Amino acid sequence: MSSYIRSFAFGTTFLVASAFFLFAQDASPEAERYALHDKAVAAQERGDLLAAKKAYEQLLLMNEKDIGAREGLATIEAELAAAEKAAQPAPVVKPEVTTPTEPTNVPLIDEVSRERQALYSEVEAAINEAISLASTGQYDKAIRLIDEASRALPNNTSAKVYRDRVSLARQDIIGARDSSGDDVERMANQRMREVARKNQEKVDGVDRLIDEARSQVRRGDLDGAKVSLDEATKLRPRNISTLPIEEEITEIRKLIIAELINRAIEARELGKVPDLLNQYKVLTKGSEDISYNRLNALYKARKADPSFRGVDEISPGLKAKDDKVQELLVKGRAKYLYGDYQGALDTYREVLQYQPYNTESKAYQVRIRKLLSDNSGQWNRDLTKGKLLELLDESWKLPEVYNREQTGPTVTALDPVLQKLKEITVPEINIKDLPLNRALEQLVIVSQAYDKESKGVNIVPIDPEKRNPSVNITLRNVTLDRALEFVVKQVNFTYTVNDGIIEVRPDSGSSDLETDFFPLPDAAVTKMTGISSTSNNGAGAGTSSPFSAGSGAGPTGDSGASPREVAIKNFFSRSGVSFEVQGASLAWDGAMLTATQTRKNLDRIRNILRRYSDTKQVHIESRFIEINESTLNELSTNWQLSKAVGASTIIRAQTGLRGINEAYGESSVSNPGRIVTSSSTTDPVTGAVTLIQNPALSIPNSPPAINRGNFGSPSYNFGGAGVAGLVGTIGSYDLTVFLRAIEQNNGSDLMSSPSLTVVDNKTATIRIVQTLRYPDSYGDVQSNVGQSGGGVNGGGGAGVTITAGTPQDFKEQDIGVILEVTPTVQQDDSIALNLKPHVTEFEGFVEYGGTSVAIQGNTTVTVPSGFFQPIFSHREVTTDVTIFDGATVVIGGLTREEVKTVNDKVPILGDIPLIGTAFRSNGKTTSKRNLMVFVTANLISPGGSPLRSKLPGVNNGSTFSNPVVVTPGGAVYREVSEAAKAETPKAPEAK
Repeated sequence: MSSYIRSFAFGTTFLVASAFFLFAQDASPEAERYALHDKAVAAQERGDLLAAKKAYEQLLLMNEKDIGAREGLATIEAELAAAEKAAQPAPVVKPEVTTPTEPTNVPLIDEVSRERQALYSEVEAAINEAISLASTGQYDKAIRLIDEASRALPNNTSAKVYRDRVSLARQDIIGARDSSGDDVERMANQRMREVARKNQEKVDGVDRLIDEARSQVRRGDLDGAKVSLDEATKLRPRNISTLPIEEEITEIRKLIIAELINRAIEARELGKVPDLLNQYKVLTKGSEDISYNRLNALYKARKADPSFRGVDEISPGLKAKDDKVQELLVKGRAKYLYGDYQGALDTYREVLQYQPYNTESKAYQVRIRKLLSDNSGQWNRDLTKGKLLELLDESWKLPEVYNREQTGPTVTALDPVLQKLKEITVPEINIKDLPLNRALEQLVIVSQAYDKESKGVNIVPIDPEKRNPSVNITLRNVTLDRALEFVVKQVNFTYTVNDGIIEVRPDSGSSDLETDFFPLPDAAVTKMTGISSTSNNGAGAGTSSPFSAGSGAGPTGDSGASPREVAIKNFFSRSGVSFEVQGASLAWDGAMLTATQTRKNLDRIRNILRRYSDTKQVHIESRFIEINESTLNELSTNWQLSKAVGASTIIRAQTGLRGINEAYGESSVSNPGRIVTSSSTTDPVTGAVTLIQNPALSIPNSPPAINRGNFGSPSYNFGGAGVAGLVGTIGSYDLTVFLRAIEQNNGSDLMSSPSLTVVDNKTATIRIVQTLRYPDSYGDVQSNVGQSGGGVNGGGGAGVTITAGTPQDFKEQDIGVILEVTPTVQQDDSIALNLKPHVTEFEGFVEYGGTSVAIQGNTTVTVPSGFFQPIFSHREVTTDVTIFDGATVVIGGLTREEVKTVNDKVPILGDIPLIGTAFRSNGKTTSKRNLMVFVTANLISPGGSPLRSKLPGVNNGSTFSNPVVVTPGGAVYREVSEAAKAETPKAPEAK
């Protein structure tokens, strides 16, 4: 059918040309030619293509070189060809502007309908083709074409119309074949009228679409108007008569584009205007257009006006950013409303990423942070304070006894295959003159037979030179690894384990060397060699290490190697790793160990490092608890007989019974200095000279005032002020009784509980001290007394200059608690501790040196030395203990108890019952001091949690972290995650 459609246009053209050729007339004069030309143009404008075609053909008959006639005839033939291609006239429908929707699946019935419609179009084309063939006299070919079209039609109701048309066309062709040539002309004229009718229908449809487009433009539906015009353009016949229609369509399009330009300018979307202006200019076809110039001028004027520049053009993305900010602000306010303050802070911080100067975001952040500070901040302080006070109260608890299961030493994990070789014990192996490969096969069979899992091991011989030596060996009750080792040694072979397979190959020395890298931290090197990173290089370091170079066999002449690197190499040599193989080497850069060795020696190095590289950490918790308690009970009575004479008191008699303070109390460390002057007067009558001593001037000489807060407990001075009472008089003397009765209890409880974490085999120091600086020596005391001129009575004033000793050579003394502890984790995870607790207390000052006296005239100056030196008390213990993980060491015995008593009495009177109490002084004071030191050691993981000890709610290997992390954006809380359940690690299976 497609061939019929392709040939339809040519057939129609030929049919029309033949029909008009039959009616061609003879040449006419010039006037007739002009008349025919006007008639052709008028007919073409009316859409009467048949009359126009006849006129143009007549013009060509009159003058073949008539260019106008040729162009007109070509246009008409093109229109006729286009009309013949259309199977049916296009339905005239009003275009509707619809909102685009998502594509939907076309129902199956619509697909079938389209297929049938295509078939009917081909049938219609075949009918037209057959008529064209019949017009040229090809009746038989036309009838065959009609018959093929009839057979293609389906046998249903919808095809009845086309079957009828096929039948009528067939009858017409047969009739034409049987009739004369007049019928052919009649058929051609009928076809021409049909084409003209269809063209007129299209023109009417275009007119209706143009009217509809005008109406839509007036309503503002520009998109609908564009659709209508597109449909009119498709429907419009392509001939000279429809040129006015095309111009009308162009004018309406110009109106639409002008309106779009105005809308874009009003919407501040100037970026769309240049493209619209280009479209408008294309419609003008390059001619000067007033409307275009007006629109272009308006565009340039608005573009120069900042108020008409759109935000998307000037700042692309700003509108989207503003929309995002508005959305975030709404979310932030909602979170704040519902109490999600942390979420609101995060949202408002995100706002500042888009708008750094957004005031609302900053205001809400200030409000939220103030709210959190006023509420949560105070509660956090109170909560932390409560926790710390609770920990302080709990720290007073003494260690308890907990049962612990006895565990054996920790065994370093080996390669599963090597482990299996060590576990399989063979009662007897008897190999007689078997090649190596057969001997190894026997060992594989034996391994499977005596393996508890009945899996055995895989042993593969690798013998590129096909040596395959014979093996003769007999062994009894040996492990499989020893048996394999003897077998390969006997034939100068060696074996290695590679990915679970035992490879046996010739021992070819350096040809099988491999290089491998092992992480080796500094702590592991210290454990292996005994040389720490802070040790001095050279002989000193080597002497302190049992593995130092020169202490035994092994390589010692490594040029350029550090002492620690040499010590590592010696350590591996003593552990069975030979470096005598040609090309074997070892290098350590402080973090990575590089070894070039045979595969077997590399496995040995790996197993050794697996034990020593497991560096553990120990959490040391110390607790110093000191209890001081002192009591005093005293009852004392003293009698005194005295009288006052002027400014002084004369004591006639007194009992002088002592109290606790007089007997044991602290005495003054120094006496103050004194400046004493005297003067004399002479009686003018008798000439008697009277010496008068002026009141002495005191020079302060007190020891420094020290804050004793952390210096330990002082020695207490007990006693209170006595009560004096006048009893009576005896002659001119007053009898006074001094009564002192007191009962006192003093005590202090001091607990210090510092803790820290230290790496295995490193020393940790805990210092809770105050540092007292004091002079070790003083300069000399200098005093100078000068005498001034005397007066009438021989007296005078003296100038006194005293220079105290200058402190020199200061020393420092830590006063408080110092604990040095060095943990060493043993193979069974027990912990060896080297403990050195040291408690230093300040007792007071003592003054050294005598009193200096300077005399000049009537002035005497007494100056104390002022050389004060502090007194310290020390309590120190040094010990080494080994404890289990989590156990506590108790250091006691630092106790002291002191009892002081006073029993004074007046002889005889003090023994009288009842009355004797008034002549006795009894006192007793007791002082007790007890210092206990508790040290607890726990193995901990790098996360801070216990490595083995079980704690409620804390899994082994958990991480202790601060819940708040400070970021540039502020404090951020960690996300809560459930603790993973601890799983028991499974032992690796042997291959």
